[in-house]
Amino acid sequence: MSIAAFCGSFDPITKGHLDIIERASKMFEEVYVFILSNSNKNSYFSFEQRMHWLEQACAHLENVHCQVQEGLSVEACKSVNATVLVRGIRNTVDFEYEKNIASMNLLLDESIETICLFTRDEYAHCSSSNVKELLKYGKDISRLVPECVAKEISK
Repeated sequence: MSIAAFCGSFDPITKGHLDIIERASKMFEEVYVFILSNSNKNSYFSFEQRMHWLEQACAHLENVHCQVQEGLSVEACKSVNATVLVRGIRNTVDFEYEKNIASMNLLLDESIETICLFTRDEYAHCSSSNVKELLKYGKDISRLVPECVAKEISK
């Protein structure tokens, strides 16, 4: 059985994240989406809120499972027997970052392979950081996030 993991902070989940998850769900029998804490970022939304949105956004994907995981992506993969770590790349900055992380992950466990999916053009500008910046100034985020996120934040 082919099992993949897609790890991120999803603070909040964006349409770009969801696109990667949907595409991965067509490539693998099972996809585990893990909300991990990122030691380089301060979370804007709670783990509970992010999990709620992630589960709602992925509800239409029968082979996608959402979980919260402490620690490294490699440990998350091991916890569900995933042999593939899926990553998304928007630009050359992401490429360099992901290349470095993939090398570190291989150092930690050679049995887990990283594959990168290029972001669709319409999501190239779509990041959780951009969403949080727009929220800070009270701007509309509905074009960047799944409907479940936009509805709840607009309340």
